Amino acid sequence: MPRFKTTVYDLLEGVPRRTRGHRTFDAVLISLILANVLAVILGTVKTLSGRYETLFLAFEILSVSAFTLELMLRFWVSDRSPGTTTKQSRWRFWANPYTLTDTLAIVPFYLGFLVNVDLRLLRILRLFRVFQISPYFRSLALLGSVIKQEYRPMLSALAVIAILMLFAAAGIYLLEREGQPETFGDLPSALWWVVVTLSTVGYGDAVPATGLGRMLGAAIMMLGIGMVALPAGMLASRFSQVMHRQQDLFRRFVEDSIEAEGGVSEELVEQRRQELFISRGEAKSVIANCIEESQRQTNFCPNCGSKLPGRKTV
Repeated sequence: MPRFKTTVYDLLEGVPRRTRGHRTFDAVLISLILANVLAVILGTVKTLSGRYETLFLAFEILSVSAFTLELMLRFWVSDRSPGTTTKQSRWRFWANPYTLTDTLAIVPFYLGFLVNVDLRLLRILRLFRVFQISPYFRSLALLGSVIKQEYRPMLSALAVIAILMLFAAAGIYLLEREGQPETFGDLPSALWWVVVTLSTVGYGDAVPATGLGRMLGAAIMMLGIGMVALPAGMLASRFSQVMHRQQDLFRRFVEDSIEAEGGVSEELVEQRRQELFISRGEAKSVIANCIEESQRQTNFCPNCGSKLPGRKTV
């Protein structure tokens, strides 16, 4: 039983590294999650829900059963988490936001037998599970770390934007309130117009009529081009720096492995690749370049650069 429990834990959590079985399990689970979201959306169409009511119900029972079994299995193997006691592992399991999301997504089905309230739309909460189990979305963790590092400059930029928006709203309110009281009769309405204009959306439902109002509107439009892009530019720049640093760390790891072991361990490289969010294609390219560079250096004298006798160049 302990061995079987460990096998189930490795399958669900992908520990110590993502196996083919774990990737297959993730793909099936993601497909089921997306199918549930699609079923919730289509279930709101009266013609479809009425015509295929039995099919929707059967799919819901199948999905809830699968998700309930998965949740129970994850709770069962949660004590296999390294470095924690059984009690700590159980608490961490239930404190995990994704566990709470999973629970909220399946509880409405069972509550339906007790209370006459339609809570099926809560199943769409399972869409958040995609961000946890899909390897494609693991890069979001890297983006999250970038946001944490840049949150102070971003808050400063957002504060400047907010101040400009308030001044612009006050200005358009003073200039247009008498001519268009139904559109700019209060500051919240003026602020809504400023947000729409500054974000370059421009619904066209509200347009300044006075000359000064149009001049202010033109100034807000010009500011919007640069101000809205400022936080995005800051994030993009920092994200690029972090990605280059991750690539350098991976290259250094490969070079150290080749120097110490004479080669690279596929398992260790795969684990390190996932930790640093390096794509497989990029990892293969780095490994090939490092091996080629290592072979080239061993065929030539490190001092004079001349070819060493008895060795062939690559």
